[in-house]
Amino acid sequence: MTAAPTAVPATMPPTLTVVTISGSRQADVDDSADFRTWAALAGRLGQARCIWAGPQLECLRGSMHVLRRPRRTGPRSLIWAAGSVRIGVRLARAATRRGETVVVNGAEPWGWLSAWLVARLVRCPWLMDIHGDYLALPVASLGRWRRAVLRRAVVSFARRATARRVVAQSMRDALDRRGIPSVLVPPRLLPIWEKPLERTRPPLTSASPQLLTVGRLVSSKGYDLLLTALAELVPTLPGIRLRIVGDGPLRTQLTNQAARLGLSRHVEFLGARGVDEVRSELSRADLFVISSRDEGLPRTLLEATAAGVPVVATRVGGIPAAAADWPSVSLVTPDPGAIAAGVRTVLASPPSVDHLASVRRQVLASYGFDTNLDALAALFRNVSTP
Repeated sequence: MTAAPTAVPATMPPTLTVVTISGSRQADVDDSADFRTWAALAGRLGQARCIWAGPQLECLRGSMHVLRRPRRTGPRSLIWAAGSVRIGVRLARAATRRGETVVVNGAEPWGWLSAWLVARLVRCPWLMDIHGDYLALPVASLGRWRRAVLRRAVVSFARRATARRVVAQSMRDALDRRGIPSVLVPPRLLPIWEKPLERTRPPLTSASPQLLTVGRLVSSKGYDLLLTALAELVPTLPGIRLRIVGDGPLRTQLTNQAARLGLSRHVEFLGARGVDEVRSELSRADLFVISSRDEGLPRTLLEATAAGVPVVATRVGGIPAAAADWPSVSLVTPDPGAIAAGVRTVLASPPSVDHLASVRRQVLASYGFDTNLDALAALFRNVSTP
């Protein structure tokens, strides 16, 4: 009698440690989408060591370890980058001694510099994360000199990276034209967005419409344009209100602009908020507004549409390609008059409940958390393979 063949266990992938360095300033919260995403991604890969810019913080969540350090503006950011390189090299070498495979991940300009240096010093691959449509930046976002430097940095680091990940087709096309291949993995929605919001009333059924926007208070987000648009709307919509979730270097400037425009009773600056608080704000919002001068594919667009809230968004970056067929999203040019006109149009003819529900289903299907993280995990494993 012939013995049954012994089952051969499937080969387990090696433990992968990702040392991720981001120069983008994190909000002063410890429950952001990035925290939740990297905690889940670490579970799929092995270990994640996150070196981020922002208010001082150190925390350990399972296999994710976050070190967040303040970064000053301009050339002084070199101090942050140098410290990030030192920490990154130490973490990467410790993982190598444990027999783990190491990939370095760099996000946003100072993170790109730090990741490139760590990868060279440790002799490991690195993945460049590109979240903004930097090669299509308007001058108004950064100024002519800073825009030129940033665009050159994108191309320079992209040519040096082992692989590049972009979040929007427009960014992939811009790199392709320069002969630089990239992988498109768009932003993801956290699992919490699969749960419908509890609302006291449907959106756009109040005589005093409440507008909401969420984002960092920087020039690229176009909040100066949005405030000017709001000033155009107030004479005919005296009950209109705008709530701004987010913080950043332009807060004082924008607060002063609102006062000059006579909008103090119509605008509220709420500062940075966690995921659950953003959901609470969306549950009360009639209309979500994205006034950006430039974007990759903003996660806030996905969150608002998943929440069943109508959106007026500027036609920039990856927004048009993603939202072209979404009837609950109205696209406008990044101009105060166009933004005001877009708001008026939606208030006068709001999308139907069926349209809101249909777009919600499409967004959850296309940008689901597990689908996105599976793609990211596969990308990191591909980068780690010689």
